[in-house]
Amino acid sequence: MDFDYNAELDKIYSQIGESKELPLATSSNNLPTVRIVSCIVYDNKIYFQTGTDLLKYEQICENNNVGLCFFNIQILGIANIIGKTNDKENLKIMEIYKKCFPNSFETYSHHDKEVLIEIIPKKIIKWDYENGKPYRIFLNMENKAIKKEMYF
Repeated sequence: MDFDYNAELDKIYSQIGESKELPLATSSNNLPTVRIVSCIVYDNKIYFQTGTDLLKYEQICENNNVGLCFFNIQILGIANIIGKTNDKENLKIMEIYKKCFPNSFETYSHHDKEVLIEIIPKKIIKWDYENGKPYRIFLNMENKAIKKEMYF
């Protein structure tokens, strides 16, 4: 079975959809933590909002390598703080966020401590099966490469 990088990437993003609550893993000082964040997918990037007084924000400031997962999909990426949720530059993303997570938007987005985080995926790993045999698909976003590797 041949795999096309763009087709597989489209398939993965369609599985996740426009928005999803996903576990986010962050780490600093040898302390990994995981929590659920309300994410939107836009232009092959993942966005969520958070407060600057929370541990995940502190950890991203110290180590911006993060991980997300959705069923059989693992996403490894770089998290960037792109400004306040109410910055004019973030209007388009926050409009999508408001549509997808209206309660969260109304509760948190207008607070001074809220910032928008952008995750740029660097690698995506997807587990799947072919004729009952497990394999993994590795997508390297930096060089747009795809590799299939049988597990056994």
